[in-house]
Amino acid sequence: MSAREAACSCGQLRLEVTGEPVRISICHCLACQRRTGSAFGIQARFPAERVQISGRATEYVRLSDAGEERAFSFCPECGATVFYTTPDAPHLVAVPVGAFADPAFPAPRVSVHEARMHAWVTLPPDVERDHWAPLQALYEAGRYAEAADRGQELLAAHPGSGQLLYNVACCESLAGRADAAISHLREAIAVSQDIRALGAGDSDFDPIRDQPGFRELLRDADEPADHAP
Repeated sequence: MSAREAACSCGQLRLEVTGEPVRISICHCLACQRRTGSAFGIQARFPAERVQISGRATEYVRLSDAGEERAFSFCPECGATVFYTTPDAPHLVAVPVGAFADPAFPAPRVSVHEARMHAWVTLPPDVERDHWAPLQALYEAGRYAEAADRGQELLAAHPGSGQLLYNVACCESLAGRADAAISHLREAIAVSQDIRALGAGDSDFDPIRDQPGFRELLRDADEPADHAP
């Protein structure tokens, strides 16, 4: 299994990851712009058990544009962020792609918070776009059934969007629609095997976690995934 190393600017805080990331995303939210000092942030997520961290880290917790906690770990000497975690996906560790200092690192496969994207930014042609953005407020307000219904309307226009399928499945799970959630999650995994690992620890699926169909879908989540763009 391949290994990569990421580090802070002075090299005191380092980590090593094995295998390929389960998700590589580019985020245009204002919080990521402030964090990076750039027009966007790019991060790769890895299963926590495949990440080995060495050195001293200081943690800073902030809220994302969507009001979700992000716990950033940075070097107390040079200040560079090397990794971060989120409470809704504790099984994953996100690493800023720049920390790998590898121009050959794979391109992002998902683009999010495009409402904040700078006009001059050009994305890779095969990146999955942020179709869920108009419904994020419904999700945050706990209006899961309405978000799921509206999401299905978007799916009619974007049937191949793995991230949209995944988000609809999350809302259906929270709305008590187990069969629909499992069906849409199955479709999302068919688009991209990366989604299997994302769903494994996502608390949105807690209402259906004991369903046989859900357990069957996630049975391979701890194994390295084949990657789709």
